[in-house]
Amino acid sequence: MDIVTLLSTDRIALEPEVSSKKRAFETLAALLARGESERVFNNEGIFDSLFSREKLGSTALGNGIAIPHACMDIPYPKAALLVLDEGIKMDAPDKKPVQVLLGLLVPSSAPETHHAMLSELALTINRRDTASHIRQLGEPALILDFLAALFVRDIAA
Repeated sequence: MDIVTLLSTDRIALEPEVSSKKRAFETLAALLARGESERVFNNEGIFDSLFSREKLGSTALGNGIAIPHACMDIPYPKAALLVLDEGIKMDAPDKKPVQVLLGLLVPSSAPETHHAMLSELALTINRRDTASHIRQLGEPALILDFLAALFVRDIAA
């Protein structure tokens, strides 16, 4: 998977004043809708889809990371990254607060793509030091470079 195709620096928000899961999902929805047609990628629809999926079970992986995700009637997959100053409670398996949220939207016409992407994202970023490393980088371009290298390393392994 090419994370650079899914994620761009304009969809990475660093340490915003977010202190609740609802506010985090609202911020992710706004990031995912950024630069797109309001009819296809609208904040409310994205928020509703992400939050509805979250109600089925926590998307927190542990290690300070969560991957809120949803299938929607959209033309292509898209991701956004939210890096929080203070973590939020998301019922993570390790009970730690979530500081890095990687939002993922996938076309509802491709459920197999949804599962494959989600699996690869989870396996690649769910490492003990990934969240703290992302937070330390502090710049969207550096974070995107780090993630690109992380995914290339996993493919080569």
